[in-house]
Amino acid sequence: MQIDNKTPLLMAIGLNVLIYILMRNNKYINIKMRKALLTLLVAAAVVFSGCSGLSKMKRNSGKIRYQAVPDPVEVRDEKVVVNFTASVPAKYFDKGVALFIQPVFTWEGGSTPLDPITVKGENVSGPGSTINYTTGGRFTYNDALDYKPGMETGRVTLAPVGYKTSTVDDEALFADEIVNQHKGVTFPTVLISDGVNITTEWIDIRGNISIAPLNYNKKQGVVETADIYFPNGTSILDWNFDMNVRFDAQYTVNDLKRIMLENGLPKQITITGWASPEGEETANVGVSKNRADIATNELRRVLDDVLTVMARRAKVKPQDLEYYKHEQLKKMVITTRSAGEDWVHFVVMVEESNIQDRHAIVNVVETQQNLVKREQMIKNYSVTYPQLERDIFPNLRRAQIALYYSEARQTDVELAKQATLNPSKLSYDELMYAAYINYNYDTKMKYYKWATENHSNEWGAWNNAGAIAFYLGDYDEAERYLKVARDINPHNPDVLNNTGLLCLAQKDYTLAKYYFEEAKRQGSSDADDNIVILNLKRGNYEEAQKLMKGTSCSYNLAFAQLQNDETDACIRTLNCCLDQTAEVNYLRAVAYSRLGDKENCLKNLQASVDMEYDYKRKAAVDVEFRQYWDDEDFKLVIKLY
Repeated sequence: MQIDNKTPLLMAIGLNVLIYILMRNNKYINIKMRKALLTLLVAAAVVFSGCSGLSKMKRNSGKIRYQAVPDPVEVRDEKVVVNFTASVPAKYFDKGVALFIQPVFTWEGGSTPLDPITVKGENVSGPGSTINYTTGGRFTYNDALDYKPGMETGRVTLAPVGYKTSTVDDEALFADEIVNQHKGVTFPTVLISDGVNITTEWIDIRGNISIAPLNYNKKQGVVETADIYFPNGTSILDWNFDMNVRFDAQYTVNDLKRIMLENGLPKQITITGWASPEGEETANVGVSKNRADIATNELRRVLDDVLTVMARRAKVKPQDLEYYKHEQLKKMVITTRSAGEDWVHFVVMVEESNIQDRHAIVNVVETQQNLVKREQMIKNYSVTYPQLERDIFPNLRRAQIALYYSEARQTDVELAKQATLNPSKLSYDELMYAAYINYNYDTKMKYYKWATENHSNEWGAWNNAGAIAFYLGDYDEAERYLKVARDINPHNPDVLNNTGLLCLAQKDYTLAKYYFEEAKRQGSSDADDNIVILNLKRGNYEEAQKLMKGTSCSYNLAFAQLQNDETDACIRTLNCCLDQTAEVNYLRAVAYSRLGDKENCLKNLQASVDMEYDYKRKAAVDVEFRQYWDDEDFKLVIKLY
């Protein structure tokens, strides 16, 4: 016999009628039997009326409104965070009923039950959210599980189990226990979330590592230098050029005559020509060579005057003057070189400036191996930050005459070669400088590691090795090096900042916050930017955006704007990012998708997948593009070949 929802009510009515007839008309039923039948009548009424209330709740379960917040659920810090609220209508929740609710997360790789909660009527005691029968009410749910690749298509569902009780069963862990032990009734399954949003994981967490200050003085052994400045792209000597006037360049060059007459001839003179790095490399090499030639001509003029005076002091006969000059010049080593683009001094000047994105600019120089692309990126930055063109580039368009009175320092090229072939020949400061000027991070790591092994009492070596190990993703090595650095110099801001970055990568946010704040107190400027990343990882998007006030053209700023529903601002920020990477294009595609702009969404998605093929697979399951999954144009973009 099939029992529908009305059966318990009809059975209760029938039984009550039968008992009533027996009690009223059967003269053979004594008082004791009447009392027993009356007790049975009351019990039946309770039992069947209770079944009737539970059945009614099951029948009307669709009236409970569930809402995932956000919808769909999202990943935060490598966890799928499940939040939802439920609204229960008035006169729905039976006073003597409890609901056991256990969401389940299901994806292609498996199924995971989440923590259960209980929602109960007014007459049920014990833990859980109480819903008033007359007015209805609301309850919320929050739990999380570890995110695994493939969960993007996961679904969150739940099937409440209701049971009649006076006290909540707070020991039950699964719905089957309620069904078996309390004759629970399983309600229809509810879909809470279809898909998982992973956009929240798209944070740039590289941060700003802190490198110990250099103590290497390239000018050691140099009594004096004289710089001659040139207009952009030229090698024409103009003493009235504003940079030459500002630094009194003509006087400085002529003053070399006084230096040599007072101190004698130097052992070595080096003339170096440079160019600013925003131009094309081949042209800059030629310009720097011509500038070095101009400076060489000026040096010859000065030397000729100096040697003439020295010959007069030595009472050299006029007929022997040229021979005297020739013999004196043979005692000196005069080197002329064209250094091309002056990246080393550019980095130093940018780091010492107050440019908002100075760390990002330096990062471009240190990480972008493609010279043409690096030049273009720096040129783009000069448009965003006029300070580069106004205050920094003009200082690099120069030629320098340097007088050495002691043994000359090695050139950067010679120093780098020595560090690679025989680092034991270098002092600690020379080795640290060689690592600093090298753009290859694996080579930097090799130099810093050698420094820790041979200069174990220097905190800077340990700090820099830890910072580079962190940058290369070797967190175990980073911890080993930074621990020694902390032991040697526990309050150093560079060490504290790098330790904070390591804690951030290891998801120890409390400790990361401590180290960043302590580094900031000790004077670290890098910690400010890293605290922003910490807030982004913890989902504090509004606070992160406030901390980035004044920042522009930053990927993380665009990310924060997107999470704060400032989608148009996010797109503008991404548009001015210097390096238009696959990551930038993908995030911009997400922003346009949220705006419902299919054309620009697919345009940027195409640019992203053209740069990195794997973005095709990401987009195919990314709920940000759910509205286009059945679109033929979208399918064409993500088609796997």
